[in-house]
Amino acid sequence: MVELDVQMTRDIRLVIFHDNRLERTTNGSGRLAQARYPQLARLDAGSWFHPRFTGERILLVAEAVGFIPKPMRMNLELKRTTKRRVLLRRFVRLVDRLGIRNRLLVSSFDRALLRPLRRFGIASALLSRRDADRSLQDAIDLGCAAWHPFVNLVTPGRIRAAHAAGLRVHVWIVDDAVSARRLARWGVDGVFTNDPARLKKALRQTYRQRS
Repeated sequence: MVELDVQMTRDIRLVIFHDNRLERTTNGSGRLAQARYPQLARLDAGSWFHPRFTGERILLVAEAVGFIPKPMRMNLELKRTTKRRVLLRRFVRLVDRLGIRNRLLVSSFDRALLRPLRRFGIASALLSRRDADRSLQDAIDLGCAAWHPFVNLVTPGRIRAAHAAGLRVHVWIVDDAVSARRLARWGVDGVFTNDPARLKKALRQTYRQRS
């Protein structure tokens, strides 16, 4: 899967962006939610990472999805917002227009954003940074397809409990092969990583041994 973060601009456009504020990864300033998309589209969102990416733009969700080849699946994380109903309405319409429902898993820390997705037939996942047992139960109660805990929350017992309830377990963030192999042996279904090439070989070997 490809994981991307979704936020809504002041003029109700859905864009791919991680931080609440613009300063760290662009040459702009202020909160993204307070900016209109034409303003955001003029910003340099690439040079902070490496000079060869100078001039890269903040993408609309529809643009970003176009770069993900079929049949690769995607995990779109909906960031917290005070305008939940507007975000959900726009998001569901976009999902239908792009025809990506069957390739999509939607995650969020915000339970109120995830709850309505079941009604629309969109698979969801609850992100968890703390309170592991409570968040796992919440994921079950919300009818989620997956539970996305921070790596320090994961135990073999919680993985078994999630699987017994029909949830997949995808763990974040895992960038070293030792941790990835241990989690694979415990039975997790996937990991979030910043270095997929580095982990691919290690995980392939471990999962082959499990099967």
